[in-house]
Amino acid sequence: MEQIEEAAERRKHDRLEKEFVVRYSKVDDLARTEFNEQGLILDFGAGGLRFLSGKKWEKHEQLVMKLDFEGWRINGSTCALAENNEECGSMTVIASVMWAAESIYEDQYEVGVTFTARLQTDRQE
Repeated sequence: MEQIEEAAERRKHDRLEKEFVVRYSKVDDLARTEFNEQGLILDFGAGGLRFLSGKKWEKHEQLVMKLDFEGWRINGSTCALAENNEECGSMTVIASVMWAAESIYEDQYEVGVTFTARLQTDRQE
């Protein structure tokens, strides 16, 4: 229990518990990135996220992640509720694996990443 409290104290950003799908892949050639992996985000914040993966990633591996936020609009560095739920803000980020551990779900690992760069923001309607 003490270890969990220490981790919470080190966290710089609040986390929001919300489940949604993330598409991602290992960083190889950013110009030809195919988001060939998919996972379920368990919680996220401004500095990173925790998600389920079928693979146990190693600490410091770099992932490129495509985050789609239904019902949100992303303009530069700000996010706001969209006028309608059909609007979808999308963001592509580079993330560094901080930890990975077995999950309570069969053949799944919980993976914690920290964001290291934002590559682009797309607005789709």
